[in-house]
Amino acid sequence: MKKSKLNGAILLMLGITGNAVAQNDFYAGASIGQATIDACSGITSCDDEDTGRKIFGGWEFYSNLAFEAAWVDFGEIDGSIDGSKVSAAVDGWSLAAKGKLPLNEHFGLFGKFGMITWDLEGGGAASGIDDDGSDLLYGLGAEYMFNDQFSIVAEWEWYDIDEDVDLFSAGVLFRF
Repeated sequence: MKKSKLNGAILLMLGITGNAVAQNDFYAGASIGQATIDACSGITSCDDEDTGRKIFGGWEFYSNLAFEAAWVDFGEIDGSIDGSKVSAAVDGWSLAAKGKLPLNEHFGLFGKFGMITWDLEGGGAASGIDDDGSDLLYGLGAEYMFNDQFSIVAEWEWYDIDEDVDLFSAGVLFRF
């Protein structure tokens, strides 16, 4: 008797989940912008800015709430220590909750809070340095919706990767 109740509950949940997924929006997109990695302590002629890139996807399960996953490439910083060239490249995978505030039918604001799992690889005199970890992220942004499927987004994200990392980016978002 208990087994049939459990099976019924599982089937009911699968049915509810199936309906919930069918009624909600999935999206994907890409953005590009300016990444700044605040890690120039002790490095001369330090260039701590580079082009940042992001590929993301998400699930809007309520009109004002979504989950978003992304792969982020922060580019590379470089400089010299005691006359030797050094560089470091950072990238990572993130998962964040995204709260949305629609201001009208085309324009809205959003905020994010989540985690990033990152990887840092050294180059030049820093070859062989390989570090990784998981840290917090948060961000703010705006979205302009041309129609139900296509939007442009602009956002600022802050990542607590040992040192502060900021990413200002703009991109496109497609709903399906």
